[in-house]
Amino acid sequence: MALLSSSPLLASLFVSYANQAAAFESASTTPSPESEEWKGLQNTIATLQEEIKKLGSDNLEMVEGLEAAEASQEAFRSQVSSLKEVNMSQENDIKSLRAELTETKEKYGRLMVDSVAEKTALRNLVLDLEVRLDTSD
Repeated sequence: MALLSSSPLLASLFVSYANQAAAFESASTTPSPESEEWKGLQNTIATLQEEIKKLGSDNLEMVEGLEAAEASQEAFRSQVSSLKEVNMSQENDIKSLRAELTETKEKYGRLMVDSVAEKTALRNLVLDLEVRLDTSD
């Protein structure tokens, strides 16, 4: 029945065939192979068989297309998964680098404070020495 709904030509041929078959069944005699009715039935059968073959190949093409789309979608999902892993790794690297930068800034700040304190102490020492030298003269 699914084939009939997908092809209007097939559906109309099937209905025609069914009507002719019903008419022949109600008649008490079977038509002879040379009669027009018989030839009409044979043509209808041949057309139905061609439509079935055509629909079969169309269905096969659709199935192949769906399988290809499914494989493509699976490859895409795999790529997305790999990219998520790379992204997480990079985010962890960024966190580590930020922590390292913060630590380095703190060390630099302490070094600068210590450096200024040492400069001040050295200046004071130099000034003290100069004062002693001047007073000893």
